[in-house]
Amino acid sequence: MNGKTFIDINYNSQWLNNALSGISSFLWLFEWGLYLFILVTLAIMLWVFFDSSNKHKEQQALVPRILSLVGVFAILPTFIFRFTGNANGVTHFVRLMAEPGAPFYPGPIAYNVRWLVLGFGPVVAFMALFGIAMSIVSMVIYASTLHRSRPSTEFVQAFNGRIASLENQMSESRHVSGEAGPARGAVSIADGRQVGGSVRSYGAATVVDRAPQAATIIDDSRTDASISICSGSDRGRVFNLPARDVTVGRNEACGVVVDDGKVSRVHLKLLYNAGVWSALDAGSANGTFVNGSRLLGKQPLFDGDQITLGDTSLAFSCR
Repeated sequence: MNGKTFIDINYNSQWLNNALSGISSFLWLFEWGLYLFILVTLAIMLWVFFDSSNKHKEQQALVPRILSLVGVFAILPTFIFRFTGNANGVTHFVRLMAEPGAPFYPGPIAYNVRWLVLGFGPVVAFMALFGIAMSIVSMVIYASTLHRSRPSTEFVQAFNGRIASLENQMSESRHVSGEAGPARGAVSIADGRQVGGSVRSYGAATVVDRAPQAATIIDDSRTDASISICSGSDRGRVFNLPARDVTVGRNEACGVVVDDGKVSRVHLKLLYNAGVWSALDAGSANGTFVNGSRLLGKQPLFDGDQITLGDTSLAFSCR
C-alpha cells in the first residue's frame, strides 16, 4: 500500500496513546542522550580495563570492571527499543484491530511497537540511566585504588646526594671550629640559609626535620641488599635497602610499600645489624612466610629468599 509496511497490533488507540505519553519525559534520552551515554560508558570501560592491565591491578579492578560492563550492557536495550521501530527506513503504521474499520494510526512510530504497547518504554529508559550510573560508580571505585604518584628513582638519588653533601659540609665546619652540633630549632647550612627544625644522627642515617612543613627527609647510606616485588599489583618494583631497619606494608610511610588488600599497614620488619639482615613479622593479620614456611620469630635472610605477604611475593637479594 503506497510502498509502506503496515503492522497489525491488537490494542486500542487509547492504550497506544497512553504508552506514547509514558515515554514523553524521556524524549531527550531517546533522541540525543543515548549517544552521550554509550560514549561515556564505553570510554570508562576501556579506561578501567586498559589502565588496570598496564598497572597490573587486575585484582583491585575486578569490581570496577564488572560494573563498567554492566553499564554498557544496560544501555543496549534502549538502543533496541529506539531503532527497531523504523528499521531499514520503512515507516511503520499501526492498525487498531480492536476498532474495526478504524483508520491506520495517523503517524509513524519511531520505537519498537511491541515493546511500546507493552509498557517497556519507561523501563528501558530507566535501564539506560542505571547503566550510566554504574559506569560512573566503577570509575570512582577504580580511581580510589590508584596510589599517589611517587618521585622517580633518579630524583630521590639526586636529592639524597644533595642532602649528604650539605651534611658533610656541616660536619667539616663543626670539626674545624670545634663547636658542638647545632641546637634544636634552626640549622645553619654552609651556603648561609637557615632551615627550621633539627638534625639528628642515627649511626649512618641522618634525619632532618623541617618543622614548618612537618616534613622528614632521610639520608641513608645504601647497602647491597634489595627487595623485588615478584607478584601482585606492584610486580617489577625494586626497593634498595638502606643501612637501617625497614618496615614493609600498605602504609605509605613504610620503606617498602605493598599494594595488597591482604597486607597489613605495617606487616613486616626487615632488621639490619652489621651487614646482616633479618625478618620479623610485625603482628600482621595474615602472617608472613619465608620460603613457604610461616615466620614465627626473628629469622636471618639470605640471598634469594622468597617472602610472601598476602597475595604478594617478594624476593630478597644481597649481593
